[in-house]
Amino acid sequence: MLKNLFLILFSAFISLALVEIGLRLFDPLNFEPHISRKQANVPLVNLENYFCEGGPVRRVGHDVVYSRETPNQSYFEVRNEIASFLEFNEYGFRGAFSSGDDKAQIMVLGDSFTRGTLADETETIPALLSQWSEDSYFVNLGTGGHGTLQHALTYDEFQDQIPHDTVLMFIFNRNDLIDNVMFQEWQENPGTRSHTPTFFQQVKRDLGKLYVGKLVFRFKHVLFDRDLYASTPTETEKALLFESLRHLSQSVNSNGARLFVFSLPDISEFIGEDTITFRDNPVGYADASRALIAQAAEENGFTYLNLKPALVEFSEDLGIPTSSLFGSPDHHMQEIGNFAVATTVARLLEDQGISAFEPDEEFVDRTRFEPTNIACP
Repeated sequence: MLKNLFLILFSAFISLALVEIGLRLFDPLNFEPHISRKQANVPLVNLENYFCEGGPVRRVGHDVVYSRETPNQSYFEVRNEIASFLEFNEYGFRGAFSSGDDKAQIMVLGDSFTRGTLADETETIPALLSQWSEDSYFVNLGTGGHGTLQHALTYDEFQDQIPHDTVLMFIFNRNDLIDNVMFQEWQENPGTRSHTPTFFQQVKRDLGKLYVGKLVFRFKHVLFDRDLYASTPTETEKALLFESLRHLSQSVNSNGARLFVFSLPDISEFIGEDTITFRDNPVGYADASRALIAQAAEENGFTYLNLKPALVEFSEDLGIPTSSLFGSPDHHMQEIGNFAVATTVARLLEDQGISAFEPDEEFVDRTRFEPTNIACP
């Protein structure tokens, strides 16, 4: 009996090993699409980062907003076909809290799009706005994975520390509303999401590094996970969005400042229907989310701008697909996408008398690192 069980387990192990070797040799399902990681000339932590300062723990827990980047670290983020260099200040955000001169400071809230994933220090949205502005410095308070509830709490945390009369918040239509739900669950029971993985969570992570594991998780996602994401915002998502926007608007108003809210579209809104996306109806979900933000703007008196038409117009002027403003397979904004967003935001802020700008006439890649030659600055 034991011998038969041993033979079965041994045969299963050999079979899985052969499948693993075959998938790694041929990679028919493109499990390693980030070309830069294969080209990198340095060892990567978690197959993604090379630390210049700090590390290897990129994010740490936070008592109020769940998580934040580890303070005082710098590293290369290796994704898609590029290597981007990121530096974080003593609070865990990109860039300094002050320009060091007499420029007015404008607070910028958001998730990883504001943080500037896929962008070097000179090409994030706040960095571009700061470079172009004659009289304002844009403080980047973006943190990846945060929703609008966390954006509002981040403003509460730093509102007295950063003198300001203007606040910008970017909402990502794909998942910020879901992030609110997950964050509320953590607030109600912090033990539901721990930064220290349990034994089973660690096993799942280790399995996910294997090609066989990637195959299993991909089938699970296609067969089951898409049912988790509704094609219209749920009542809970709506309630938490309204709560966060009302809270932030009231806090900003109490400081005598003005709030501007921008919605960022998802690449799923610009690709063909035959492509598997995050939701069955990404355009419908995004349209419904934008309508909710517009409603909140009317009720709370802040200025709202839907950035989707501006991105479509920008890409049409260049004769490129709007989807090319996003990365692939990592679908954050590429630096040229950040340029398109910053150009639109600068135009609005100048029209509103907030700041004066001299934008570049066309995208300039001020900083560039090659994956084959990564070296700390």
